[in-house]
Amino acid sequence: MTNHKKVINLPSSPAPPTRWRFFDFCYMSGSNPIENWYSTLSDHGRTLLDALLKNNQKTESHLQWIGFRKFLTGGEMKGEGIWELGFFDERQYRLLGIFDGAKRAIFLMGCYHKGKNYTPPNALDTALERKKLKVRGDCKLDERKIKTDQ
Repeated sequence: MTNHKKVINLPSSPAPPTRWRFFDFCYMSGSNPIENWYSTLSDHGRTLLDALLKNNQKTESHLQWIGFRKFLTGGEMKGEGIWELGFFDERQYRLLGIFDGAKRAIFLMGCYHKGKNYTPPNALDTALERKKLKVRGDCKLDERKIKTDQ
């Protein structure tokens, strides 16, 4: 029907992203606290996290991600949209993050978790503060490269 007089040709919209992209929260100074935390993991822990992200980038819904724990809803976290991604390497590791657009996840904080305790103890407050910085545009984002050689 392209030659029909009543057809309006609209510009095509960009195709939706096919894979998830992961970003580290960075301060305006360039300091990357997520990469700093990542470097403290054991070799095995880094391999586990890399494999987790490699698998999750291909998953359609974040609800089906391996390691997706939950959205945090207690206290000040209620309604903030901060979630946990977890994996285990002798300790319960957590990445706290938010979603930012189509298939974009931003990691705000790396920590450990056991029972109701986070290490460092201010992990939730830090994640919330970093989310606020992100909303205000007072941070940088560094795309996390997914290691595919595993």
